[in-house]
Amino acid sequence: VCIFFIVLGALGLLQTLQIIAGMVFILSMDEKQFNPMKIFPGAMALAILVGFINFVVSVCQIAGGVLGLKQKRLGANLIRCVSGFMLIFKILETAYGCIVNYFSIGPTIEQTMKQMPAQPANAPEFGLFIEIGMYIAIGIAILMGLTMFFFYLFAFLSFSKKETLSQFS
Repeated sequence: VCIFFIVLGALGLLQTLQIIAGMVFILSMDEKQFNPMKIFPGAMALAILVGFINFVVSVCQIAGGVLGLKQKRLGANLIRCVSGFMLIFKILETAYGCIVNYFSIGPTIEQTMKQMPAQPANAPEFGLFIEIGMYIAIGIAILMGLTMFFFYLFAFLSFSKKETLSQFS
């Protein structure tokens, strides 16, 4: 669990960089282009909040994992607290991402079809492939969210046991 927390923390820091780069890209977009952060009021603010929370959690995960490997009680407590927080946050984060992706399906297909050259009459409908791909992405996001939820549940329950905590000083 400690090593996995370090890996998740490092991946979370990379995700923070991705969120920052995405925000810079979105802010530089032409107003005519579809902007997924304008899909509903407050979407951009929520994305920034999720990114900030991910950054803080990632730092805590790395610290908890490193201290846990050193058998420090603070590391075990950090792992337990972060896991408890992530049980709730992972559900909200996954729901937010799925909602944004779901509401983005139509506008994404529309924008892509406008930018594509005209297709022959007998060509398969490209928009259908995009739609199916986006639904698959939503399904994968839900599956990953559930996997992470169960990992955090396992970590929280494991690090709440007296037997586990007795191994940390």
